[in-house]
Amino acid sequence: MQQHAHREIFSRSWVRHSSTLGDGMLYWNGLQPRSTRRSLLASLAYLGLALGAHAETLEIKIGGTGAALGTMQLLAQAYAKTQPDAKITVLPSMGSGGGIKAVLAGAVQIGVSARPLTEAEIKAGANGVEYGRTPFVFATSAVNKATGITTQNLVDFYAGKVDQWPDGTKLRLVLRPIGDSDSETIKSISPSMRDAKSAAEQRKGMVFTITDQETAAAIEKISGAIGPSSLALLLSEQRPIKALALDGVMPSPQNLANGSYPLFKDVLMVTGPKTPPEAQAFVAFVKSSAGREILQRTGHWVK
Repeated sequence: MQQHAHREIFSRSWVRHSSTLGDGMLYWNGLQPRSTRRSLLASLAYLGLALGAHAETLEIKIGGTGAALGTMQLLAQAYAKTQPDAKITVLPSMGSGGGIKAVLAGAVQIGVSARPLTEAEIKAGANGVEYGRTPFVFATSAVNKATGITTQNLVDFYAGKVDQWPDGTKLRLVLRPIGDSDSETIKSISPSMRDAKSAAEQRKGMVFTITDQETAAAIEKISGAIGPSSLALLLSEQRPIKALALDGVMPSPQNLANGSYPLFKDVLMVTGPKTPPEAQAFVAFVKSSAGREILQRTGHWVK
């Protein structure tokens, strides 16, 4: 009986410590052999290193308006030189609204937007930080001999009254969808421009593009094309397309600042409740003197 009782205590002791520690190991009377303790300590040390490495290499994803992506890529490259452990991924265009939704969902850490936040987005926790203003431009292929257009030229182009460039090349409009922010900017130029743009949207055989990058690619590849873009995209992505002067004024940060060029996009970085400190550090870099230099070089007026 005494031997049987000893075996019963022996059994309970093993089960009790295995359940309490919850690590799948069995200990005699709660005492670990030295070799086992060393192994456990080594494992915990390794786990700590692994967790530390994971924290240092947290991926910061940036997504949103295509107008900002080229600039964000250049900023990310510059930031990585000062923070070698930083890992920043700039995602393909998902539009301003898509980037804001992704931030609020935690799918990206920083959104970029070419429009102000709505009241609903602010209530949901989105916070917009304007980092610059870039000219909204009408762009054409770099090989096009034209260097400028007038507002009346634009009205005639969109209304279909003029379908050739001065050298005889057929003119092809590249349109953004109805309700798109670029479409609304064009319509805001004047009442006659609104009517002309609306008429172009209804004509058959027109070229429509969804994202800023698709628009730039169409302008680049279609002979005689003209369409909306931003100076920031043209400079940051170094595409073989050029911005046209409007009513004799070149689109530039300087002409935005002095008020002589009227069309622009305010660009914002958007953060949310799930944005981690690592991403906030990148936002701070963009606002630093080093970030401002890159922004100015890529067609932004930094206030």
